[in-house]
Amino acid sequence: MRALPLVLLGFLAAPLTAATSVNAAGELPQARTARGTGTIAEARLVHPTDRYRHFVLGAEVEAAGLQVRLKNGLTLALDLPADQVFEDRRPRLADLDGDGRDEVVLVRSSLKTGSAIVVVAERNGTLAIVAEGPPTGAPRRWLNPAGIADFDGDGHRDIAYVQQPHAVGRLRVFTLRNGALVEIASTGNTSNHVAGSDQMGLDAIADFDGDGVADLAVPSFDRTRLRFLSFKGGVHEIGTKPLNGKAATDFTLVTTAGHPVVEVGLAGGRRERVSP
Repeated sequence: MRALPLVLLGFLAAPLTAATSVNAAGELPQARTARGTGTIAEARLVHPTDRYRHFVLGAEVEAAGLQVRLKNGLTLALDLPADQVFEDRRPRLADLDGDGRDEVVLVRSSLKTGSAIVVVAERNGTLAIVAEGPPTGAPRRWLNPAGIADFDGDGHRDIAYVQQPHAVGRLRVFTLRNGALVEIASTGNTSNHVAGSDQMGLDAIADFDGDGVADLAVPSFDRTRLRFLSFKGGVHEIGTKPLNGKAATDFTLVTTAGHPVVEVGLAGGRRERVSP
């Protein structure tokens, strides 16, 4: 059985105030810089602001912009309009359309339409949002990415996320087709985040059933079970296992006796290894 790598490439409202920076360096708390070996060498979220005020990831700021350094050394930036933020901490690099160029996948949240997955790419020397998924419909309805992989075996990478992991718990999978994000699968009873936590990675990707196609491990909506899902030929559950507590912190993927195993972060700091 071949294990696929984990892809790192998913509150009460308060009155709005003017945008503020966290510190002189303009660093976003808990943010991670994505580093790649393709056309994008580095991507990071910039310009912390409190204009959205959802705080689902703990800190009282989100990112107002994205900065990308290309492999050729050129640095590009994308700044969002005043009613939008990147409600995210982890830019995800992937060639989604197979053209040999990297895209960046992020969660963008709007005061008008809520959250949506967006695909950012370099086009003619500038950064632009080239595709976006359906919005959640209203502000402070968040979604959390669960990973990027070829989930249906067609040779193209797909984007999986959990819509409103604290209130709805619907796993949705999209692929970039003819310049648009098209939904190819969905299922309920999932969650991959604890409200107010900066831990966004309560999920793991590997070929758990040995069919050569990536599968997804994600907690049930109450986070007391780990579900192993396949999307080849339609959504079906490979298996489900009870957890010795609630999933709460980032998962890691390990290999035991040649088989992929998920190390689940549980509430209270404990960790547990689970396989289908």
